[in-house]
Amino acid sequence: MYWRFLDTGIQSAAMNMAIDEALLLSCDEQPHITLRFYGWARPTLSLGYFQSISEIDLIECERRGFDWVRRLTGGRAVLHDHELTYSVIAPIETLGASIAQSHEKISRALALGLEKLGVHAEFTRSRASVKETSAACFAVPARVELTVQGKKVIGSAQVRTKKSLLQHGSIPITIDFDALAAVLKIKHSELLRKKAAGLAEFLGYAPTLDALKDAVRRGFAEFFKIALHPQELSWKEQALAEKLCAEKYATRAWNWRC
Repeated sequence: MYWRFLDTGIQSAAMNMAIDEALLLSCDEQPHITLRFYGWARPTLSLGYFQSISEIDLIECERRGFDWVRRLTGGRAVLHDHELTYSVIAPIETLGASIAQSHEKISRALALGLEKLGVHAEFTRSRASVKETSAACFAVPARVELTVQGKKVIGSAQVRTKKSLLQHGSIPITIDFDALAAVLKIKHSELLRKKAAGLAEFLGYAPTLDALKDAVRRGFAEFFKIALHPQELSWKEQALAEKLCAEKYATRAWNWRC
């Protein structure tokens, strides 16, 4: 199937989530596969759909000038800052019947991309402990997520309609562990440092965002044996995203789940 590539650049937290959902709903109506790259206007904490607002220190977020938003996907909180954020939107049958199957394929494409930067990532070798209570996504690698030297390097989450799937995730270049611990009420940031890392930790330098984008894009093209066709949002997708942003992701009702 034809793959298109979107780089929607820097957006607000609410608009980033709105665009992802607009692409998912559009895929239901007109099946397509999209790889999207995007960034954040301000450092942003994204909460999983089911996550309690009580896990966030809202005063600390405001003090640091951080934004926050609730995702359509589940999982734990992610601090989006010095990173590349990706999303894949596709008909379910094109990537695998189960979440694990599709997640694994996407992870393998991501791993190929990291290899092109000189980072060798592999699937986590152990399941997350049922006792793990951290609110941070990067503290708990799932079986089909990527680690380097035992540390999680990409945090992803997926949601599905009856026809389509959306998987999005964070590929951090560096992680501000002290900030992450502070906004998630975690007393000791060292606990996070032992479980997660940005790519710069393994490369010895911080790759440019453009270099990371190029590597990940080539990883997808190689793994799926496809050409990625650069495009922009259609006018219908843009209009739907703006509606979702205003009526859902920018509202207290959605973000506080009240």
